[in-house]
Amino acid sequence: MWRHMTGAERILEVLLTRRSVSPRRLEHPGPNPDELDAIIQAGLRAPDHGGLHPWRVIEFRPQNREALAWCFEQEKLRRDPLASPTDLRRAREHATRPPLLLGFVVSPRERSKIPAREQWLGAGAALGNLLSAAHQLGYGAIVLSGERCFDETLARQVGVLPGEYLAGFISVGSIREAPPQAREVLSQSVWSCWQGWQDPRDDNAPPDQPILPSERVRGS
Repeated sequence: MWRHMTGAERILEVLLTRRSVSPRRLEHPGPNPDELDAIIQAGLRAPDHGGLHPWRVIEFRPQNREALAWCFEQEKLRRDPLASPTDLRRAREHATRPPLLLGFVVSPRERSKIPAREQWLGAGAALGNLLSAAHQLGYGAIVLSGERCFDETLARQVGVLPGEYLAGFISVGSIREAPPQAREVLSQSVWSCWQGWQDPRDDNAPPDQPILPSERVRGS
């Protein structure tokens, strides 16, 4: 990518190689307490209008995983009373398999002047930093959401408070099996250049400056 990489470019390369890693591709050990603290500190460094930190994480430690597995199993039965034993086993494994398991909770500050959508953006930025920090430390990580996160009973059982939202569960661990390579996406699919705008009712617009609609940036 770069002929002679600087330290900053090496850091950027780490970000460009980040991949979500399925829990079935993870193994022990997971991050130790100091590493987990560093991962959370990375989340706290994310862009955050007003410094509200409208998010938090819940760690599910090994001694409590069986209890969480029961909660996951019961949520699956509420959603599908005819769930097969295989489906219930998979639901339990979502709680027991990851070496490190965190619940990611969005906690909007209702009385803040910061718009709710900006608080959600801040929480999303923090989540991205958590995943990138885990990758930087050499671990694999993924966040999984799904219908489970919308179950009010489960949310209450894991400690989500009224007015908060269970956004997903983060799995982190050593990479046992590398994930498939990411599909390459061109920057131009999300990159455009504004060409200006002219109100058709404005007769005083400069005639020598053609105003064109936004166009996608064309790659070479």
